[in-house]
Amino acid sequence: MTEAMDRSADRPLEFGSRDRAVVAIPTGAGDPGGVTTTILRAKERGHHVFVYCEDPSTEAAEFARELGATVIERRPALEFDEQVQTDARDEGFPGVIEFETPEERLDFEYSLSKLRESTAYSVVGGIKYDADSNLLIGIPTYNEEVGIGSVVLSAKSVAREVIVVDDGSTDDTVEIAKEAGATVVEHEENSGKGAAIQTLLDEVRTREFDAFVLLDGDGQHDPDEIPAVAEPIVEDDAELVIGSRYLDDGTEDETPTYRRLGQRVLDLLTFGPSQTHVTDSQSGFRALSPRAVDELAVTTDNFGVETEMIDLASQNDLEIVEEPIEARYEGIDGQTQNPLRHGLTVVAFILQLVRDRHPLLFFGLPGLALLVIGAYYGLDAVVIYRSTGRFYPAKVLVSGFSTILGAIGIFLGLVLNRISNMLAALDE
Repeated sequence: MTEAMDRSADRPLEFGSRDRAVVAIPTGAGDPGGVTTTILRAKERGHHVFVYCEDPSTEAAEFARELGATVIERRPALEFDEQVQTDARDEGFPGVIEFETPEERLDFEYSLSKLRESTAYSVVGGIKYDADSNLLIGIPTYNEEVGIGSVVLSAKSVAREVIVVDDGSTDDTVEIAKEAGATVVEHEENSGKGAAIQTLLDEVRTREFDAFVLLDGDGQHDPDEIPAVAEPIVEDDAELVIGSRYLDDGTEDETPTYRRLGQRVLDLLTFGPSQTHVTDSQSGFRALSPRAVDELAVTTDNFGVETEMIDLASQNDLEIVEEPIEARYEGIDGQTQNPLRHGLTVVAFILQLVRDRHPLLFFGLPGLALLVIGAYYGLDAVVIYRSTGRFYPAKVLVSGFSTILGAIGIFLGLVLNRISNMLAALDE
């Protein structure tokens, strides 16, 4: 009998710990992708996985090995639970969570609680979410072959459909997303994250759904949190939900300090044009209601899309709430643009919003500052001339140009503000 397992409690594990219950999965039960998803989710939680096969040399068994699971040949003479318990005891695990329907989603917390409260060595794993939910998932991607497969597989177990818009990737992102079961829409060339989200919104408008959830494809966001982020939409408590990395003070924050400082600045700048206070304006993990999908006609092609969505939601009186999430940065290969360039792109977009929404502030405030500078240099030149008789052409020129530019700025601000108010009145 062939068995891909060394029966020694000293054998090192690819992942997980012998201090935690082992998860046992039979292959051939449902969707093979469900086995992969369960292995990945168990790995994240520190649980090792036994995968039982009639033939350990199959492609599915080999893939499970590559993920770090222990592949074991089924012994026909033993019942599944009997063999699992024997193998787990031989390996020194404190208990077993049997999960014979990996096409469903294992509830680790419930299953562990069930095991703790039971006197049995092995328990049947509980199901966490309804895989037939009416959620749609949208993932904009660009060169994310490393993480996209696991993200799609995990998202599929809580959603009716996962849609990936690939923004001109040059790696294997498209092929991996398709193999994982996503509906893939491709851009011929890289157009920006905003353009990918525009395509996603266009795709979703042709479908019926309860909530549409956006998340990144690099593995930074945990698909297990999708139901929690979507819940306010499903319960009709909000139209736009933003998954915030900073809402829950008790959550360990992995965000690098330089990023957090930059994001804090962007949060404050976003508040200016939108008049909406949020703790994580740049989070890409968010949920939208059908109404929000219809009304959020985003136009920016770049990373300013998150700010524009908040601004449009505010302009359309959509209810915005935040839900706490965790974000992973360690080991994540997801930054496709230099953080400084990313931040400057968002700042430039925010300034465009201020220009369009509040022209008097955008033009008038600098104009007033220039008038003050012109007056200062002008008065200084006059005082010096009257007291010493010396004439400073540079001060006079600075004063003149500053005064002229300041007056033009204030004039433009007043005119454009009037036009903006008239357009707003016509819209109403």
